[in-house]
Amino acid sequence: MFEDVPSLCPVSFFKLQGKLKYADQHKNLSRSYLLSDTSDLLNEEPFAAVSMAWNEKALLCTVKVRKGFDESHFPNVAKGDAIELFIDTRDLKTAGAPTRFCHHFVFFPHTDFPSQEITRLRAEEERPLADQNDLIVTSSKERKSYLLDIAITRDALFGYDPGNFKRLGFTYRINRYRGDPQHFAVSSFEYSIEKHPALWASFELV
Repeated sequence: MFEDVPSLCPVSFFKLQGKLKYADQHKNLSRSYLLSDTSDLLNEEPFAAVSMAWNEKALLCTVKVRKGFDESHFPNVAKGDAIELFIDTRDLKTAGAPTRFCHHFVFFPHTDFPSQEITRLRAEEERPLADQNDLIVTSSKERKSYLLDIAITRDALFGYDPGNFKRLGFTYRINRYRGDPQHFAVSSFEYSIEKHPALWASFELV
């Protein structure tokens, strides 16, 4: 009987929580902003480092990928090099489905495709998607690595109000061409990440 039950990653038995520190500028966040490596809990081999911070105007993220850029794809972003960030500006763990406060963004290391919000919501939760101009990205590429500095401005984040709501839900999926992705709080091999915001990590804004 139990051989028919799919194995779960160790992370499935934990609720991930952390703190996001404040930063004024979004480029080249220092190591003090580095998120924990959860690869052991996800049975993955890591190939990227993600740093994250916040301020009143934006959420900030630096992603350093330890592989050279190959190619990206759209709309099937999982087929190539791409960074997906999932954010719930109210961290509503009781919600059984994405609410209007949930966001799914995709960022590319190459300008062939614009960074954009690709959130899918139920009709009763629909809202306008973020303007691409509110997603500020700079990238640099080397032969064996690339780096993205990302600022998701307040205008792109429905419900983002750090003065009154000091928590947010967050996870990521970093895709690579012809390779398995790297995850943070939940594996997309077990769940549809975009449909289960209750499984995303919780961060306190400090």
